[in-house]
Amino acid sequence: MNSEGSAKKARAPKVGRLGCMSMKRPRSHRRLTSLGLLGSLAACTGVDPSPSSHLPPLPDRADVPALDSVSAGESRPQRELTIALTGDVRGEIEPCGCPTLPYGGFERREHLLARMPHTGPIFQLDAGELLTKGVSTWRLDRDGRARVVLQASASVGVDVWVPGPSDLLSLSVKELQASTAPLALSATWTDQDGVLLFPPATVLERDGRRLGVIGLSAAVEAPDLAGLVQTRDPVEATRDALASLPEDVDLVVVLGSVNDDQADRVATEVPGIAALLTTSGRNYDDVRVVKGVPIFESTDRGRFIQALSTHLGSTSGQPLELRPDAKDWRALVTLRAQGASTSSAKQADAQLSALSAGRNLAWLESRPLAEDLDGPARVTHILGRFKQQVLDDASQRAAAARPPSTPGYATASACTTCHLDEFARWTFTDHAKAWQSLIVRKATGNAECLPCHTTGFGQPGGLGELTTLALRAFKDVQCEACHGPMKHHPDDKTVKSQ
Repeated sequence: MNSEGSAKKARAPKVGRLGCMSMKRPRSHRRLTSLGLLGSLAACTGVDPSPSSHLPPLPDRADVPALDSVSAGESRPQRELTIALTGDVRGEIEPCGCPTLPYGGFERREHLLARMPHTGPIFQLDAGELLTKGVSTWRLDRDGRARVVLQASASVGVDVWVPGPSDLLSLSVKELQASTAPLALSATWTDQDGVLLFPPATVLERDGRRLGVIGLSAAVEAPDLAGLVQTRDPVEATRDALASLPEDVDLVVVLGSVNDDQADRVATEVPGIAALLTTSGRNYDDVRVVKGVPIFESTDRGRFIQALSTHLGSTSGQPLELRPDAKDWRALVTLRAQGASTSSAKQADAQLSALSAGRNLAWLESRPLAEDLDGPARVTHILGRFKQQVLDDASQRAAAARPPSTPGYATASACTTCHLDEFARWTFTDHAKAWQSLIVRKATGNAECLPCHTTGFGQPGGLGELTTLALRAFKDVQCEACHGPMKHHPDDKTVKSQ
């Protein structure tokens, strides 16, 4: 049960066939002329892929402009690159089995990136809100977890990230500045003298492709941090950062945790931006297009990778356009993956090149980090070492002598003396079955699960050693998981519910 802090509300993704999230494209996008790839394939298969002629046309959406409203720009040689976007990971290092969609985790991400079909080199970007997990574990390992998340991010290939406000709850600005992998960017955060705390932008280069990235961190609102970190206007910050980038990059994107209204302002007021990549906002399962500039949002807790494939035929700041149709793009990728040199593949390439003349094209697919990606990876030893350290530290803290002013844990058996009716009702809730769910999943020794499925884990006088006797006392989500340690209540009037 994590506290998401300032996280924006996100809806549950819709999972369609092929394991990818069904993207609700703006309806005007769906009416774009097909590349004809499926027609080419039909020549080989004899199957007519065209839709039924009796279906009525889909109406345009008034709030999303047609992509044809983006004028073609200067033509440049054809180039390709892929962006793998994450954000709002919130300290999650492996998939949690409790949510409806038990996706995510760094091991699965490493496997997916190794297998994912892509066009050109892959650049992996994280929009921020990366380090701090919920309150149940934040008290135990916030700085250790944050450092491990950064190590794991670097291990799976994250190139750059943009710190968000919640990240400062785990590591200070100086600690973030000292961590060089992955590179932290922010064109908005300054000290009290107006000096930028992080590089505002960078150029990533791989396999002959150059990606310009500008970082925009959201404003810090926590009272104890707001005085230390000042936040520049994102429009002004973007303009300055854009001017610092060289002209020979292939694409320029803005990355970060700014809210929807600020992202819309940047898209509206700063020309020369191809796309904005942000943390999850009000509609991450749809692409918002503002003044022709698309705004792509990450999903929460790192459960999906937003795979943005591009085919570039214009300048770095020409906005990305979501065309051709996604199924045509997948067909083209399939042909390329098979090394096809058939006339169909050549024809598709020629049509794609013609369509991208003076335009930057893009295709977005949300790829779930699901159980088919389970298995050991290079990052496994980093995560395993951290989880063992959490168990060792919890055992030491639980066994340590408590200060006289700190109450201990009585456990639910003591509460029944005065609260028998409440205890009886509790036994019928899922909280009373929390430990049993770990037994079913064979996760009773997993340090990522114990803080939420037991009471007093790693707290003075709480659960430390995972012995049979200790688990009898502290398993499940008992009264004190919410009310706090209550030993000697009600005799000791100083012991009060938290």
